Amino acid sequence: MIATLAEAALRSFVLGGVVWFGLILFRVRNPHVHMTAWVVVLMASLAMPFVMHWPTLTIDRLPASVPVPGEMWPADIAMLETPQPALPIAPGAAVAPPAKSGVSIDWWLVATSVYAGVAGLLLLRLAIGLGLTWRLARAAKPVKGAQLIDADIRVSRDVGGPVTFGSTILVPPQFAGWDAKKRLAVLAHESAHVANRDFYILLLASLNRAVFWFSPFSWWQLAHLAELAEIISDAQAIEVIDDRLSYAEILLDFASSVKPRPVELAMARASTVRARVERIIAAAALPVAVGWRKRLWIAAAIVPALIVSTGMIAYRTPDPAPAVADSGEVPAEHYRPFVNFYAMGPASVFAIFREGGELYGQLTGQRKLRLTVGSDGTASYAASSGEITFPLDAERRSAELVLRMNGRDIRAVRLAEVPTPATGSAPLDQYVGWYKVAPNRVLAVRRDGDRLQVQETVQGRAALLAEGADVFSIHGDNLLIFLRDEQARVSRVLVQNAVFGARLAPRIDAATAQAIEADFARRVAEVPDRFREQVPVAGGKEMILRGIEDLRRGMPNYDRMSAPLAAKIHRQLNETQATFVALGALESIFFRGVGPGGYDIYGAKFENGTAEFRLLLEPDGKAGDVIFRADGNDELGGILPCSEEANVRGRAGTSPIRIMVYNELGDDIRVFNLDADGNRKSQSVVRSNMSWAATTTVNNAWVIADKSGRCLEVLMPGRQTRFHNVEASNLGAKTGRAARRAVPIANGEEMLRRYIEGVGKGQPDYEHMTPEVADITRQQLPFDQAILARLGALRAVSFRGVTALDSDIYIAQFANGSAEWRIGVRNGTITKIALGPNF
Repeated sequence: MIATLAEAALRSFVLGGVVWFGLILFRVRNPHVHMTAWVVVLMASLAMPFVMHWPTLTIDRLPASVPVPGEMWPADIAMLETPQPALPIAPGAAVAPPAKSGVSIDWWLVATSVYAGVAGLLLLRLAIGLGLTWRLARAAKPVKGAQLIDADIRVSRDVGGPVTFGSTILVPPQFAGWDAKKRLAVLAHESAHVANRDFYILLLASLNRAVFWFSPFSWWQLAHLAELAEIISDAQAIEVIDDRLSYAEILLDFASSVKPRPVELAMARASTVRARVERIIAAAALPVAVGWRKRLWIAAAIVPALIVSTGMIAYRTPDPAPAVADSGEVPAEHYRPFVNFYAMGPASVFAIFREGGELYGQLTGQRKLRLTVGSDGTASYAASSGEITFPLDAERRSAELVLRMNGRDIRAVRLAEVPTPATGSAPLDQYVGWYKVAPNRVLAVRRDGDRLQVQETVQGRAALLAEGADVFSIHGDNLLIFLRDEQARVSRVLVQNAVFGARLAPRIDAATAQAIEADFARRVAEVPDRFREQVPVAGGKEMILRGIEDLRRGMPNYDRMSAPLAAKIHRQLNETQATFVALGALESIFFRGVGPGGYDIYGAKFENGTAEFRLLLEPDGKAGDVIFRADGNDELGGILPCSEEANVRGRAGTSPIRIMVYNELGDDIRVFNLDADGNRKSQSVVRSNMSWAATTTVNNAWVIADKSGRCLEVLMPGRQTRFHNVEASNLGAKTGRAARRAVPIANGEEMLRRYIEGVGKGQPDYEHMTPEVADITRQQLPFDQAILARLGALRAVSFRGVTALDSDIYIAQFANGSAEWRIGVRNGTITKIALGPNF
């Protein structure tokens, strides 16, 4: 709100400057013309917060010819609100108090409070003045006898001189004893105020000043309109009595006795009477009155300046001419990597890929990362919830694999191996049916002649390509492996996605599938209004408060959770409990907004840090899902040169924090954690244009090195380094580097406009997205399409700034509201995208 009002005040100031310059340029002296012009500006100022951005000039410019890069991970906070595992901290670890670096102040909240306080006082003063003066006018008695003019004239003992309230002229009891010329001058002056509706104009100007009290222009507007109203009324009175000197003496007489109330329009205010008297004496002729026809022409002359002050300029890159496609059908490609899938539990699958001479691993819900193999033959995968290790020579030797994670051994049962030997064609009907891939999503498998088609909830259909016995793929990428029970019947399907890893989906009946899809449709229908209104669901805050206390005690109430959430909490209970113990006592919790998936977003301040919760409540009052992210404390963190690596030691027990590193070097990098002795502990290899995330602790040092292990920089986690870009031009630079770029990415706004248009039509341009952004867009499409339908037509897009990950922040103005978007673009491809409030 503050930003919108500030922008409206600035636009009003620009409009006023243009009008002022025009009046000076054309040497306009007539106060009637000035009054008309400034009344138009006043009306525009009051309407500015609602009409700005409406007029949009779209300019076409030639598209740049750019190559399309390879894979890049959307490293901003993703549109798809996926769960984040809790921090693995030993239950007995001591918690060190954070360094006191001053009280954290929400300056936006302070500014909003100050604005609301001052505006409220000014509005209250205006309302009280109106009420008191209205009572005074009602108590006044009409003047008896014949009057010199036809007006509502009343006598009041509470005024010292003539004043106007609305269309009523109030005069003091001495009015009857004044001479005829003085009475005529007074009534002519005040009747001019009534005829010109000056009271109502100045009332609107006072309202404008109360709303935009922080703008000097609003104060000047009120004073200048009041001055013009007096000048015009003075001229009317002089014209009636035809005696300038006598009228000047009358003004001087009233100036010393009248004390007007806040909303009265007094004939002679002491602060302005001197200038008015000087003007009356010096004037050679009276100003000529302006008719309504001329007033309309004056307003029409200001309209172009008004349109410019409220409008926006948008650039659009025309769609390039489609390339000529090669004739002939392109044969489908088969899935190439060798991969084994191991079940770590009911919902977690660990996949091991062999691609050429490289080994990769991927855990459900996390990214595919290169495995590091130690000298002892132990392979490791840096999962966000803890490193997974296993003996490499044991892999593929048996039906089980013992994985070590957070000091515990986990028996992982092999589910499937790809490729599988081809067999004779199996009956396709055995695969047809419904499979539950998520609490609110169903995978439907249908037969289409001699082929199978698959469709996930509210998404388009895709043909399946046979890869072997019970194994299919979609375009040679995503895998579907049908798993059988003891009776050799298809009971589950394993779905392997390049972004989200492998998921196990049990087979369900038609009624269950219909219920799940009906519940999903309900959620899609509710999200647009919730996202637009940004109002929390009743009971959400209390649900989080109870959950925090239960998890701190290690006794979560599973009855208040959905089955999938209860299973997730149960698996991560030890680590989650240790995280909340490390954060300390809860001090406050506050609502931040509603995400595009319908999650309520809450910020929380603990004794030893801050965190974010995203809560999805079900219609039955249970928590359907909770996403937790630790955000550290007030310590800023920083980037150190490699010369400091030898002096840095890991610090355990400080505030938990989640960090994200985005690799823009153009080559692989390696990430190492430093232990308490300063020794490197290998964590992950991050490919070019990919990101890596981990939950760690504040000031627990991380070394970022090239693929040979040579140090590039040392990252100290903290508030300013939660999101960090690794760039060749800024290695070792201090934090706050996003401020280096004050202009948007070239072609960024055009790409965002295309993205919004495509999502709104339900036809996103996946060809101009990285594979990861495309997958996330597909998952979020029903929600975003519904939100855009409710927001209406896109009117304007305005650049607001740059994130720490070098994404552009835009505010998109729609016919029925606005929304914040964050977009990263490289070489004509969208690499990052996010809709809605992000913190």
